[in-house]
Amino acid sequence: MVNDYTAAPIYFSEGESGGHEWLIEFEQQPASLDAFIDVLDRSLKTINSDYEAKRHKDMALRRPTVHALQAGSFTEWLKSKGKLGGQHKVPRLNNDRNVLEEILRFIEKQ
Repeated sequence: MVNDYTAAPIYFSEGESGGHEWLIEFEQQPASLDAFIDVLDRSLKTINSDYEAKRHKDMALRRPTVHALQAGSFTEWLKSKGKLGGQHKVPRLNNDRNVLEEILRFIEKQ
């Protein structure tokens, strides 16, 4: 089960398609992260025809990149920003990489 997550774009670069990068905190780590990514990818294709079209043969979007975070990672990040509790929540989907990169840097320092 997923406790919390955030996702951001992987920008197109010369010779490489774009994609989505996810930071996911699981209640219990999946037995296989690759199998989880396959299920996530299939689910996104099922609920979003635009995503499915862009994922066709990895032409516009590549398979999602997923980082499994330790339990409590998002809580600690929010706490470090003085935003724990109340109306403060982890941003789910981002149009840029700022939040995702900030969380990755925070986790590396821990």
